[in-house]
Amino acid sequence: MTVANDLSSAQQPIATGKKGLSNGSQPQREWAIKASPVVARSKNKIRSVVAGLDLSKTQSDKPLINLGLGDPTVFGLHDPPKVALEAMQEALFSGNANGYVPGTGLREACQAVADYHKRWDGVHYTAEDVTLVSLKHNSGQAQYRTDICVIVQTHGTSHALDMCFSVLASSEQNVLIPRPGFPAYETLLGNVGCEVRYYDVLADREWECDLEAMEQQIDQDTAFILITNPSNPCGNNMTPQHLKDIVEIAERHKVPIIADEIYGHMHWSEWPFVPLASLAKSAPVLTLSGLSKRFLLPGWRFGWIALHDPLNVAGAIRNGLHAWGNRFMGPNTLVQRSLKRILTETPDSWHDEVTRKLEYNAKLAYSSLSVIPGLYCTFPTAAMYLLLGFDIKRFPEFPSDVEFCNALVQEQNLFCIPGASFSIDNHMRLVLAAPSGVLQDACERLREFCAKHYVA
Repeated sequence: MTVANDLSSAQQPIATGKKGLSNGSQPQREWAIKASPVVARSKNKIRSVVAGLDLSKTQSDKPLINLGLGDPTVFGLHDPPKVALEAMQEALFSGNANGYVPGTGLREACQAVADYHKRWDGVHYTAEDVTLVSLKHNSGQAQYRTDICVIVQTHGTSHALDMCFSVLASSEQNVLIPRPGFPAYETLLGNVGCEVRYYDVLADREWECDLEAMEQQIDQDTAFILITNPSNPCGNNMTPQHLKDIVEIAERHKVPIIADEIYGHMHWSEWPFVPLASLAKSAPVLTLSGLSKRFLLPGWRFGWIALHDPLNVAGAIRNGLHAWGNRFMGPNTLVQRSLKRILTETPDSWHDEVTRKLEYNAKLAYSSLSVIPGLYCTFPTAAMYLLLGFDIKRFPEFPSDVEFCNALVQEQNLFCIPGASFSIDNHMRLVLAAPSGVLQDACERLREFCAKHYVA
C-alpha cells in the first residue's frame, strides 16, 4: 500500500453506527442551539418596561429631560471627590497597579473598608477579622464576644448582590424582598431559581415595611430577608425603631439579613441613618456598599460585602463568599490602590454639600408636585429619588403608568421610569440628582401634562 493510499484511507469517514458520526445512512444533525432557562428568568424589568416606550421621536420640541437613570453623574450635580481623582492618578503612575493582586486582596484596601465602617457605622471590625476576598477571623479570645466580619470586594453593588444571592439561596428555598423594590433583585434571583416572596413597603406609613406580612411569610426554607435602606425607589430613611423591629424578626426566626445600604448616610431626615449591622445581636448581616452613589463614582464599578456575624454562626456563608470571591481576581487594582485615600480623605464637607443639594431638590420637587391635581407623593428624606403616584381614575386616557409615562415622553419630552418597573402600579420614579433648574423645568412639564389630561 502506498503512502497516498494510506492518507486516502485515513481521510475516509469511520462507520461506527453511533449517533453523531457519519456512516453514510445517519441523518445530518440540524442546528438547534438553546439558551439556558436561566436567561428567561433573569430579565431586567426596567429594560423590559422601557422597551415598551417609544423614545425615538416625540411631539415636543423641548430638550429631553431624562429623570430615569439612577446615575448621579448624568447631570453633573456635583464633582466627585478631588482626592479620588488624585489617588487614582497616583496609583496609575506609581507602576504598582498594573498586575493582579493576591487572591486575598490588598491589605491596605481591606483596612480602609474596615476603618470606613467603624467610623461611619459604629461597627467594630479589627484587622484580624477582615480580608478582601479570603476569609479569616480571630476566634481565640473566647472569654468575650468577638464580632466576626469578612469583607469581600466586588465589581459594584450589583455584583455584590449576585454573589450574596448565589451563596445564600438555592432553588429549594425562598427569599423575602421589598415591593416596590430595586428591579435588579428579581433579575439576579432568576439565576438562583428560588421562590421570591414579597413584603410590601407602605406609602401611608412613609414607606415603612409591612412587618406583619414579612413575618408571616418566613418559614424553615427562608434563606434571607433583604432590606433596602435608604430606599431605591422610595427615597426614605427608616427610623431606628423600625429597623430594630426588623432585626428582632430576623433574630426570632434565625434568618440572615442582606442590607443593601449603597445609599447609606445619604439622608436629610430628622432621625439618623442606622446601619442594620449595628443593631444585630445574633443575626448575621451582610451589608452592601460601595463607591457608586455616596462618592458619585458609579463608573468605577467598585463595591463590597461586609458580613457581620455576632455569634459566629455563619461559617457556611463565609466559606461560600470565599469560594465565590475567588472565582475572579477581584475588582481592578487601580481602585484598590486608591481606596484608602478615597475612604479616609474625602472631606465630610464634601459629603455634606452633596446631601444639601439633594435635600434642596427634594424640597423643590415635593412642593411643586404635591399640589398638582391628580398627583401625590411622600416627601423623600434620603437617597436620590422621589416616587410619585397619580390617581389613574383622573387620567382615564391612560390604562396604566406605562401609558402615562409614554405620553409624557411624547408630549413633554420628559422621561421617568414607570412604577411597573418597581412592582408598584400608578407611580413613576424621578431622579433628584439634577440641577435645580432642570428639575424645576421637569416639574412644570408635569404640571402642563396633568392639566391637559386631568378629569375632575
